[in-house]
Amino acid sequence: MKILCCLLLSVTVVFNAYAAEQGETARLIEQLRPPPKVVEKDKIYLDNYYEPSQILQGNRTGQWWENTTTFGYVHKNITGYGYISQFSRLGVLDYTANFGSYINIDKNQYVHMEIGYGWDVDYIYKLQTIAEYAHRLYKDLFWQVGYNYRAYSEGDTHILYPGFIYYFGDNWMSATFGTDWIEGRDTAYFGTVKGNFIITDRLQLWSGVAFGQRLYDIFGVKQEDGYILFGGVTVNVYKGINVRVGGSYSQEDPKFIKRSLIFDASVKF
Repeated sequence: MKILCCLLLSVTVVFNAYAAEQGETARLIEQLRPPPKVVEKDKIYLDNYYEPSQILQGNRTGQWWENTTTFGYVHKNITGYGYISQFSRLGVLDYTANFGSYINIDKNQYVHMEIGYGWDVDYIYKLQTIAEYAHRLYKDLFWQVGYNYRAYSEGDTHILYPGFIYYFGDNWMSATFGTDWIEGRDTAYFGTVKGNFIITDRLQLWSGVAFGQRLYDIFGVKQEDGYILFGGVTVNVYKGINVRVGGSYSQEDPKFIKRSLIFDASVKF
């Protein structure tokens, strides 16, 4: 029986090596953040994010990496942006392009909308849409709700995630609880707590934790409980130039481990 289980696990790993992520929520969790601030002077910004990872997937090891380049324009209360991403999963490459905007309706509410497309896809979505809304609940506490739809070759995924954001000075913390429903499968649940803290004029600390089911959805089975720990620092190298360095550690049942480094550089002008 033990040998049979090992063989079945090995077959599952091989089958899902490139088809994983239909119910994946990890990238959405790490991207969730408050909207950009209203500006008096228009700004253009560029950002490049690189995350190399070492993974254990069943009985095999390998490398994942993501490289994302973002370009954006901020005009008063509107921030428009676009980004192109390249993903590598055990040597298989997928690509996406996404476009969106944050609109600060007034000091009490904002909306966020995004649409994205994937091409040459093996495991990433073919189409993605994001819609978020937040409103002031009490003083510096906001409630928010978001919806993420993804179309995959195997079916559609729907993610609903209500939560809260609390501001104190230039610092913020957020807590979110989400549900993940895939056509033809059961519903999964996840939660996340994260924050960004100003240490000095040049140094910020960010960290967070996520836990729940289908954070990566590697094996496509019902019980895929896991967690993600992530954190790092943001350094203001020069006026308008920031460098972010950090890392993350993730585990998911039945046997998936991901260790990542995070490098990000952004410039505003």
